[in-house]
Amino acid sequence: MSSMSPALFPYAVRLFGFPEQETTQIEQAFANPQRKGYGYFVLAEDNLQDPDLYMAKGSDPHALATLAAMHPNDLRPALLVGPPAVAVPYKRIASRIDRWALIAALDELVEKRADALARLEASDVVLVPERRRSRPDPALTDPALFERMRVRRPEDGIVLVVDKAPALRDYLTDLLARRRQRVEWAGDEAGAIEACRRQPAAMVLINTSTPGIDPYRVCAAVKEKGAAVNPAVVLLVSKPFAYDRQRAREVGVDGYLNKPLASHHLVSVLRKFVPKLYRPAGLFA
Repeated sequence: MSSMSPALFPYAVRLFGFPEQETTQIEQAFANPQRKGYGYFVLAEDNLQDPDLYMAKGSDPHALATLAAMHPNDLRPALLVGPPAVAVPYKRIASRIDRWALIAALDELVEKRADALARLEASDVVLVPERRRSRPDPALTDPALFERMRVRRPEDGIVLVVDKAPALRDYLTDLLARRRQRVEWAGDEAGAIEACRRQPAAMVLINTSTPGIDPYRVCAAVKEKGAAVNPAVVLLVSKPFAYDRQRAREVGVDGYLNKPLASHHLVSVLRKFVPKLYRPAGLFA
């Protein structure tokens, strides 16, 4: 077993199937200092950051089906809480959420994950991002979300950055240059809407701290109801902006990323939503 120093950043955990009360218990367990110094936090459902670990309620068959679609492995391990209805090869703890048992199980998975990552780095294999859009059964998810998942992205659509400064646009332009992916910039709502009217967009990234911008209003304006082709809209969020999940769902926001942005999370989101970037010949293949 390789030795690990305490994590500089907490590990992101995506939950499946837990009711609100149990989710709160898990969050409370994560809020206290841990024995080995590893930190954990629960990813909100609309947070597009890739997780480090998965947790699922063993007695919930929908949660197990969704977990299976994520293809857990040594690099993104899974923990079950409670006995599953079917045989699955994941580590398991008892149904009752005991803080120390939970943390001990996650610590063990994190250390195994570190060993797997070390072997991966030595072999030069690329880690594949989480495939969140591959749902096992659309009927098990929010119908409105499923309808958005069915909308196609323009094959040659631009990536539009809505921000007070063009720095992110310039970074993406350099990143995507060899795939000839066009990146545009708008500094206000009117400019963003006009840019999407002039040319189809595959993705719109909205910095929510841009002065005078209502990101939900921009999203509603650039997504035409009933259109077969619409852009993905991702919010770039930092405090004090409070992500309004209900309003986001109403206007069709596809999710958010927390700022400051980590490059690998941004690349993962591009792979999810920009069609030509996740083909085998794409930049991130």
